[in-house]
Amino acid sequence: MKTVINPYSMLMVCGALVLSACATAPQPPTDALQAADIAVANADKDRAAEYAPLEMRTAHEKLAAAHNNGDKPDEQRVTQSRWLADEARADAELASAKTRFAQADLVNQDLRKSSETLRQELQRSSGN
Repeated sequence: MKTVINPYSMLMVCGALVLSACATAPQPPTDALQAADIAVANADKDRAAEYAPLEMRTAHEKLAAAHNNGDKPDEQRVTQSRWLADEARADAELASAKTRFAQADLVNQDLRKSSETLRQELQRSSGN
């Protein structure tokens, strides 16, 4: 007994294999990369490198590595790219927070100096 292969069935099987191969290709983590790009750009704009140079350096390094790994079709590289992008965003946000804290501390010190100067002027003018 001879088995006959239906050409349409063969075409359907090949088409399904091609579609499944395309569907399993890992997608680059564009959302994580965009969020990291924005966080690093905001931290750069806030001059975070002056107040948190270590965090900014690591954020830039991790972001560059994330962009390099994100373009690879390997699923492990894409996953690593997402992790690096998330870490870069966290480092940039930490640098921004440290910058805001340092700037607020400088303002607080200026206010204390002004308050002390005013207090001394009041004591001098009152004759004490």
